[in-house]
Amino acid sequence: MPVKGCGVDLIEVQRIAKAMNSPKFRERIYTPREREELQGKGPESWAARFAAKEAVMKALGRGFTQGVPFSSVEICSDEWGRPQVQLLEPAAGIASEQGVTRFCVSLSHTKELAVAYVLALGEEKICGS
Repeated sequence: MPVKGCGVDLIEVQRIAKAMNSPKFRERIYTPREREELQGKGPESWAARFAAKEAVMKALGRGFTQGVPFSSVEICSDEWGRPQVQLLEPAAGIASEQGVTRFCVSLSHTKELAVAYVLALGEEKICGS
């Protein structure tokens, strides 16, 4: 499966910890499912998910300043704890236009920093098909 794009984002945990004091921030950035999954976890986990959202959009070659809300990129864990990307509109439409069918995500953090690396994968397009 060809790589269609890659994205990486690094963020200071303290920046997200400070912003999390605002319920409005949490509701604007994180989906209800993400907020439920992150409930009780430290700011490092919230920051890693934030970084993943940024990295997904970078892998798609777009930014959140281009009319795509943060909540249209959802990062949740599968049954083994691996981060998974679920796209909602309009991010889903952008991925579809580019032939992106799945993402591989890696998250890591320390007390100070959180990082996310994302590969956007898709089908190889053949001319004329």
